[in-house]
Amino acid sequence: MFTSGCRCRKMAEAANETLESEALVLGIDLGTTSVKVSLVCHSSRNVMESIRFETNAGICGVEPNFAEQDVTKVLTVLNHALRNLSSALLGKVTRIGICGQMHGCMMWKEKCCLDWETFDDYLATTNSISHLITWEDGRCTPEFLSSLPSAHQKAGISTGFGCATLFWLKRNDPGVLEYYDFAGTIMDFIVCIFCQSDKPCMSSQSASSWGYFDVGKMTWELDLLEKADFPTHLLPVVFEPGVVAGKLQKPFFGIPVGTPVGVALGDFQCSVLSSTSHLSDAVFNLGTGCQMAVVIPDDACIDERDESGQIPAVDITSDALYVFPYFKGMKVVTATSLSGGNTLATFVDMLLSWIKELGIHTNLPSTDDIYQKILDCADKKASTSLKITPRLWGERHNPEERGRVSNLTSSNISLGDVTLALCQGLAENFQETMSKEFLRLHGIRRIVGCGSALLKNGLLQKHLEQVFGLPLVLSDSSDASVGAALAAISDYGSADS
Repeated sequence: MFTSGCRCRKMAEAANETLESEALVLGIDLGTTSVKVSLVCHSSRNVMESIRFETNAGICGVEPNFAEQDVTKVLTVLNHALRNLSSALLGKVTRIGICGQMHGCMMWKEKCCLDWETFDDYLATTNSISHLITWEDGRCTPEFLSSLPSAHQKAGISTGFGCATLFWLKRNDPGVLEYYDFAGTIMDFIVCIFCQSDKPCMSSQSASSWGYFDVGKMTWELDLLEKADFPTHLLPVVFEPGVVAGKLQKPFFGIPVGTPVGVALGDFQCSVLSSTSHLSDAVFNLGTGCQMAVVIPDDACIDERDESGQIPAVDITSDALYVFPYFKGMKVVTATSLSGGNTLATFVDMLLSWIKELGIHTNLPSTDDIYQKILDCADKKASTSLKITPRLWGERHNPEERGRVSNLTSSNISLGDVTLALCQGLAENFQETMSKEFLRLHGIRRIVGCGSALLKNGLLQKHLEQVFGLPLVLSDSSDASVGAALAAISDYGSADS
């Protein structure tokens, strides 16, 4: 079950020195496909130990457009990851930071967080928690979304957003909402377990990703939601990023009781935090989907044109650009594409399925082997006239858009042509969401590229530089679990204050 685990450790001498003199911070990232945990030195910010395991938590047998995960599997993998960290180092942990997939939604019974010894306890109490409905969920069709009230905020509502999911359940399966007492992200649920909280809290980073949240006022749009018969009683209390949600109430893998636990954060913001410290950097992260971020001061955030019609200092009038809370009062302008590493993975899976359909069932290549071979084929092509628009799932700002192949001829249908066109199309598709003109106007001098799907794809790296006209600097230090730890190092106050 615990496949694809990877580990990174500093030299033993450094670890021994840390044991004697340094406090550590534990960072946890609950991603869409994996769990990663990292131990970071409080003073030096060095990563002392880090490990990741795939969760394989997706649930088969649900409706084709549903995307749900088994929460107990995620908890079990988190348990396993923590067991693989050094017990001596865990005993030096003085703070815990948690982040993960922001849009996802799960529900639980009021008392289920108050009685636990390890996460394994939940394997026998699955009736106390729902499945996790992830950001990839597609049950909220464009027609359904158009029936929802218009949010006051520019960041609208999309399928896979927590509030959209709860609206759907209210109209299609209201008994589920009556059975559970609270809703939140899976990170909020784990914070409740750690702190033995009887009511969840959520960071404004996650709340703004759920929809119907006023970032300026730090409140849900309750008047609008109540008029639409939304189950507002399920919504968590919201705090600023960096607030201490509570303290660890029981010994956990050697981490001392009383260790402060931060309110759960967005994995995207934490990835950006671990990637760069310069406002002239844009961060491009290619994971399942892909995102680009530009950090701006709070007072520079303007989402409309001034009276003269001129473009303001930070123009976010594009439908594809959104502004979310970052850290220390700053904001992050983001562009997100639903077409990223998942597009390449789908292409590889398609090729493997074709091989099987041809009746070849022995000595099958692995998906990693296929991925490397198609890149090798594309490297042999200087260019291609084939054009691919890889919008297999549309885009949040244009959900009905779909992928297209054009200029198809008898001379550009090789595997190399298709792979080259696919990588070029991914780069061009993303440039349509956050343009190179936007980056230039706002002082961006380079792009910091991160995410495993980008780091292992030199072809896509080349096309990103060509499309945006900026140098691409690769960073393998971009790590949401490390970012969660770094965010936990800064004290902002307590949720009790």
